[in-house]
This record gives sequence, structure tokens and C-alpha cells, in this order.
Amino acid sequence: MSKGFVVVGVDVPETSGDAVRWAAQTASLHGRALKLVHAVEGVAGLPSGVVQADDNSTRDVLRDNTDALSTLEQAVAAVHEEFPELELVPLEVVGDNVKSLLAHEEDALLVVGTGHRSTLSEMVLGSTSLGVAMHASSPVAVVPPGSRRDEEAHGVLAVAVDGSADSALAARVACYEARTRGARVLAINTWALEVVDGFVVTESDQEEFGAIQERQRELTERALVSARRDYPDVDIEVQVVHARAVPTLLGASQNADVLVLGSRGLGGFAGKLLGSVSQRVLRGSACPVIVVKAADR
Repeated sequence: MSKGFVVVGVDVPETSGDAVRWAAQTASLHGRALKLVHAVEGVAGLPSGVVQADDNSTRDVLRDNTDALSTLEQAVAAVHEEFPELELVPLEVVGDNVKSLLAHEEDALLVVGTGHRSTLSEMVLGSTSLGVAMHASSPVAVVPPGSRRDEEAHGVLAVAVDGSADSALAARVACYEARTRGARVLAINTWALEVVDGFVVTESDQEEFGAIQERQRELTERALVSARRDYPDVDIEVQVVHARAVPTLLGASQNADVLVLGSRGLGGFAGKLLGSVSQRVLRGSACPVIVVKAADR
């Protein structure tokens, strides 16, 4: 992520305002330009694709029939006011929201916002945020409403590590972000149900319990080898937890600035677009979640 863009989807301020600000802050930290992509669907008679600056006829149709131009202009103005030195590339697009963002994913971090929280305190993942997280090959950051600002930062990036290729990549991304943000990394490994010689291991004073804890720690350390080698200046703490993955990670998100997940780790399988654990964490996380995918082998 040392070059290229941060790309953020722009919608009405209620659903993308926090994502736009987080994307701008991240682009500023990494010294990258920020692309603001606003897609408009369902406008009859308009050709699909990026609306060029000199395409006055398309812009007139959008101005007369939608709030598209003003929505993008408001986002650009808000970012420019807070980050005046940041290079901005605003793009108005006629077409599908998900496809419009995926078209700019090469060498980029894609950023999307979410909807409101439901009565069950879980975020409503819109079709755009879920679709981008599922189908992108590049890292995707899903930013919940009310994400904390700089002065509220904890100085911790949490990452789920289970020994998979995805989680090893997630650890590298977490370390890269931590180094940039001057934070430390908390690498979390979870295990829930283990049966040894026909007995379920549940008590911490059981000999088998300690053996499982050590096995999981070794598994985690193997996945961290590359991250530790390439980011020796980043403090990495390993935490092995006997508990279910989702509540453990959601608890960690309360005290983390960013949570990084491998999309197919934690019980996922190769070829699956986005694991159930990842989807549930995205819906309940208190902090932005970066989802990464290792290249298929």
C-alpha cells in the first residue's frame, strides 16, 4: 500500500460520511491520493461509465433528476476543509455501485460505509458494502457509523490470526497500518471446542488445556513470521483465547482503532467469497474492519 489510491464510495452523508473521513485520514497518513467515487443507478438514457468533466449534457441530466452532483461536491468540500493538502480525484459514475468501486480496486484500498445499527445493535450492511467486501481482491475497509477520531485512538490494531494464508496476510497489513499510525498490534487466536481422548477440554487446569493453548500459540507465531521479519519495529502481542471467534473479536473491536480479518480464515475455506465469521464481525464491529484476501493458490 505504498503507492496507488485510497478509494471511497460516496453516498448520502448519513451512510458514508464517516467512511469518507476515515478514508481521507488514511490517505493522508500514507501519502496517497483519495478517489471519491459516487455512482448513480437507474437514470434512463444515460450511458454507463465515468462522467467526464466536459460532458455537460450528462451532468445536466444528473443535476435535473438526482442529487448526485451535490452529494459528491459536498463530500469533496468536507474533505478539502479538513485535509487541504490531500490530492482528491472525484469521480461521478453512471452505473452499479459495487462494479463502479471494483473498477478502481487495482493497487488500492477500497473504503465503504455501512448503514445504521439495528435494534439488535448490529450494523445493517448495505448491498454495496457487502458486495464490495465479498468480491474485491484488494483490501476493503468497512467503516461503521460513529468511528472514533484521532483524539479517541487507542493505539492498537487488532488482527485475527488462525494460521491460514489469509490471516498471515492480515497480520502483514495490520503491521503496515500500525507502523504508519504509530500503534501496536494485538494478534488474536481463538479456539472453542476441543475433544481429547473422548473428553471435551474446558477447564484451564487440565493438562490438555495447556497443550492446546501452546499449540495455538505456535500456530499463530508461524503465521506471524513474515510480519515480524518485515516490520521488526512494530510491537506484536499474541493473545490465545479459549472462546468463540465472533464475540472475542467484537470485544477486541471496542478497544482497537482498526480490526483486520482474512476473508476466508477462521473456519472459512478456499473459494468462499466471505466467511460467516467475517460477515458477523462486519455487522457488529465498533471500529473499522479491513478485510484482506490472499491470492488463490
